[in-house]
Amino acid sequence: MFAPWSNYFTLTGASGATLLGLLFVVVTLGGDLSKSRKLDIARASMTPALYSFTSVLVQSMIVMVPWISGWHGGLLFVVIGIGGGIYRIHAVRVRRTLHLRAIQGPVDWIFHNAAPVAASGLLTAGGVAWIRESAFTPFFVALSSATFLVSGIYRSWGETLALIGLPDKES
Repeated sequence: MFAPWSNYFTLTGASGATLLGLLFVVVTLGGDLSKSRKLDIARASMTPALYSFTSVLVQSMIVMVPWISGWHGGLLFVVIGIGGGIYRIHAVRVRRTLHLRAIQGPVDWIFHNAAPVAASGLLTAGGVAWIRESAFTPFFVALSSATFLVSGIYRSWGETLALIGLPDKES
């Protein structure tokens, strides 16, 4: 089912893995900030970006497994999608309590909140479609991967700016 999509998922998986590595560089760049400021930024976007890039990598790995039937991979996608959706809704609540200025605009709200929740829903739909052996399965999963990548990149850019561009007000 995913054989014609192997190049796409190889590319997105490699992108997710590379961007995971770059997040560690961002954390290193923020070494001069106070502990509380780093924690606020990590809670607001770094950890959700980490989950987004990890989701893309894991999705690509699951798709590349030569499953005998789609039931097992589909079930994994359903579990990951539901679990990710629960985590992402919790992350929206955490960000709301932090009142960070960097993520209060409408575009920020879309990339920090709506896109990851939607991507988790798409992954769940892809898992259900895979269990049912629907021809639309690769489209759901590919759209989920792309949404996770784009929202994670957007958030990582904001994190980088916040970590290296804002003075620490506690010093």
